Amino acid sequence: MSATRPARSAAEVNAEIRALVAAGGAGTDRYRELLVEWGEAMRAGVEPAA
Repeated sequence: MSATRPARSAAEVNAEIRALVAAGGAGTDRYRELLVEWGEAMRAGVEPAA
């Protein structure tokens, strides 16, 4: 089974989260969507143990 790579890296998503929080957007639907995307990007970067 092969996992697909997310469209953006965790660093890219994190930058958008930081900008949204700085603009007062924490707690919004977009913020929650970004957290999910960030988590997926983080998991995609972890190699499974042999």
